[in-house]
Amino acid sequence: MISPGFVAEIFGSALIMALTGAVLAWILRKLTRVGLVPSYALGVAVMTFVGAALYVSGHDGTVDYLSAWTQYAIGGVIGFLILYATSRRSVSKT
Repeated sequence: MISPGFVAEIFGSALIMALTGAVLAWILRKLTRVGLVPSYALGVAVMTFVGAALYVSGHDGTVDYLSAWTQYAIGGVIGFLILYATSRRSVSKT
């Protein structure tokens, strides 16, 4: 059975991954010529590693990196889907 605390942690990590991934994607688009959706994917992918490392460092060694990364990877997928669903993609007029 999935506990409510686990669902809350996944939801929180999804929001964090969406926000920080979008900021990193914006910076990436300003520095390079990467499209919107690929920059979102790269931003969220990088932030899964950074977010997991920050989560582990904040718990003084009581949480291992692999479990934290798994949590943030699941949140990253959900966060990317949130970014993809809310992005302003150009619509073809064909």
